[in-house]
Amino acid sequence: MRGRLIQIRESRGADAGAVAVLVAVLVPAFLMFAALAVDVARWYVEGERLQKAADAASLAGVVFMPQDFATAQSTALAIAADNGYAPSSKVTIVVQPGSKQSQLRVTIKSTVSNAFGSFAGFKTTDIERTSVADYVGPAPMGSPCNTFGNQPAGGVGQVGSAIPASPVNSKCIRNPTFWANIEGPQTTKVQGDQFMNRVCAGGESQCSGTQNDDFPNGVQGYFFLVDVKAGAGNVDLQLYDPAWIYTGVDCSALPSSWPSNNMNSYVNDAQTRYADNNNAAGSGLPTFCTGDYAPGRSDTGVRVDTSFALREAPTPDTGDPTDSTVVPGCIKQYKGSTTAPGVTQLQQYRTAGNSGSGANSAYVDELAQVFHRWTSLCTITSPGRYYLQVRTNVALPSMSATQFIASGNNNVVSQTGDNTSMNGSGSNAFAIRGVAATDGTKVAISGYERMPTDINTGSVSGSVFNLIRVIPAAQGKQLRFQFFDAADGTGSSGGTITVQRPADATGSITSGSGIAGCVGSGVVNGSLTNCSVRVNSSNNGKLQTITIPIPADYSCNSTSAGGCWFTVQINYAQATDVMTWNARITGDPVRIVE
Repeated sequence: MRGRLIQIRESRGADAGAVAVLVAVLVPAFLMFAALAVDVARWYVEGERLQKAADAASLAGVVFMPQDFATAQSTALAIAADNGYAPSSKVTIVVQPGSKQSQLRVTIKSTVSNAFGSFAGFKTTDIERTSVADYVGPAPMGSPCNTFGNQPAGGVGQVGSAIPASPVNSKCIRNPTFWANIEGPQTTKVQGDQFMNRVCAGGESQCSGTQNDDFPNGVQGYFFLVDVKAGAGNVDLQLYDPAWIYTGVDCSALPSSWPSNNMNSYVNDAQTRYADNNNAAGSGLPTFCTGDYAPGRSDTGVRVDTSFALREAPTPDTGDPTDSTVVPGCIKQYKGSTTAPGVTQLQQYRTAGNSGSGANSAYVDELAQVFHRWTSLCTITSPGRYYLQVRTNVALPSMSATQFIASGNNNVVSQTGDNTSMNGSGSNAFAIRGVAATDGTKVAISGYERMPTDINTGSVSGSVFNLIRVIPAAQGKQLRFQFFDAADGTGSSGGTITVQRPADATGSITSGSGIAGCVGSGVVNGSLTNCSVRVNSSNNGKLQTITIPIPADYSCNSTSAGGCWFTVQINYAQATDVMTWNARITGDPVRIVE
C-alpha cells in the first residue's frame, strides 16, 4: 500500500510538471489572441465610423451631380472631414462618379495602429469602406438659363439682356412668351394659381367646397432654384416688375400718352415702357407689359403685397427649401396698388426730361424704381444653391403712401403658416434674372417642383418652352407632369399642349414622331397620341396629369446645362391665362445604392 501511494505521488508530480509546461506554452498564445481580439474589435468600430462618414459624404455631394462634379467632390471631402476623416498620411479619400451620371462614389481608407497586434508583427491595418449615393430629386423646371420668364430690356444703367452673348446652348431666349406669376391669397383658385389661393369658386380640382385643399401645401408660396457655380463672379439677382400694380391685363388702364421718354432717372424709354397696350419693345422682344390685373372681378381687386426672400441651401441639401437659411440682406416686400400710375406719379421733374426745373411733388420715387423695370433684390457673392421664395400672405411693416419697398421683414421666412389678414385679390406677373459679373453661363434660375406662369401675349401658336430636365438617372422611372387651369382664354375652340422629348435624347424614347406610352388622367384620360392633350374651357379650374415612362435605355447630354430638357409646345388661338405647372420624377430623391 505504501508503495502504491508513492507511485501516485510520483505520477501527480509528473502531471504537475506537464501542466506547468502546457501553461507556459499556451498562456502567451491566449494572451496574444486576446490582444488581437481587442484590435479586431477596434477594426470593426473603425469600419462603422468609416461607413457612416462615407455615407454622409456621398449623400452631401451627390446633389450636385452630374452637372457640377467639382462641387460634389469638394462637398464630399468637407463632410468627410466634419466626420473626422480629412486626407492625411493615414487617411485616403477617393471621390468619383458612380456607374450612372447621377451617382457619386466615395471611398475612405484609414490606416490604424494596432495596440497589441504589433507584438505579432501586425503594426498597422488598413480599413476601407465605400458608399455610392444616387440623386433623382426634384428637377429644375422652365429654364436652364440665368433668366426665368420674359426678359424686357433694362432701364437706365442696366444691361439690356442678362443672357450671355454666346450662350452654351440654344435654350436661353429673351421671349419664351410667359411670365412668372403669383396671385393674392383671396383670388379664387379657378383663376389659375393652384397653391397660393385659399378659396375656391366651386367645382375646381382638389377643393372642399370653397376651401382650396392645395393651399396647406402652398402656404409658404413658391420657390425658384438659383444655382450659382464657381466662375460666375458676383451675381445681381434682379426682379422685373415685382410689385402688383394694377394696369389691366393689356395695360389699358395706363395713360394713353406720356410727355417724354425721360420721365425719371430710371428710364429713358418711358413712351414705350409705360405704353397703354401690350406693346412689344421691338421685333422679337418681349413686351414691357406684365398685365397685373384682378381676374374674376369687375373692379380692380384688393391690393396684393408680394414678398421675396433668398435662402441658401444647407449642406447637405435636403431638397426642402424651408430647411434653408435666409441670405442676409435678401428679403424684400413690394406694396401693391389698385390704381394704375399716372403721369405725375412717374414724372420726376416739373418739365419732362429737364432735371433743372425742380422736382415734381407728386412724383413717387419707389414706384418708379419697380414699375415695368428691373430692380435688384440682392447680390449673391458665393457659389452654391439658393432658393428664391415668393409669397403673398405676409403682412408689410408700416409704410407711407409713397413707399413701395420694404426690406428685412423676417416674417417672410419665419412665418410658416398663413396670415389671414392678408386678403389680396389679384394676379402679379414678374420675371427673374441673374446678372453675373463674370460668366452668366454659370448661373441657372428655374422653377422648383411647381411653376406658376402667366401668358398675356394674345395668340400663342407653336410656342415652346422648357418643362423639366430629366437626366439619365431617371431610367426606368416615370415623369409625372401636371398642369392646372389650362386654356382659360381659348374658349370652346381650345388648343393643344404637347410634351416633347429632349432634342438630345437617345434610346427607344426617340422611336416614332412623339413620346410613346403617355397616359392622361383628369379631364382627358387614357393613352395620349404624340403625348398631346386637347384643352379648352373644360379645363377651367381643372388639373390634368400626363404620365410619361422613361425607358431603361434613355440617355441625353447631362453634362450640358441645355441637355436633357423635356419641352412643352403650346398652340392657343387666344391666350390670356394663368397656369400652374408641376413636374417631378417618381422615386426616392437621394438614396444610398451601394
